[in-house]
Amino acid sequence: MEPALLKTKSKKDLVMVLNIAKKIGIDVRKLSASEAEDIAMINAMRKGRTGRYTDTKKFLKKLRSE
Repeated sequence: MEPALLKTKSKKDLVMVLNIAKKIGIDVRKLSASEAEDIAMINAMRKGRTGRYTDTKKFLKKLRSE
């Protein structure tokens, strides 16, 4: 299984691409807004991982000061 995520500003173009995919035997499913947000959040968390310990008090203090 090879997943793909497509994003377009044109609903018409998306419908066309999904119809083509269906015709050539590719399973398609639209994601809900919540599912798309979850994917984006997971991706951001993976990119932000440093493997180092962060002091919670210092982190929160810095957030509040900005």
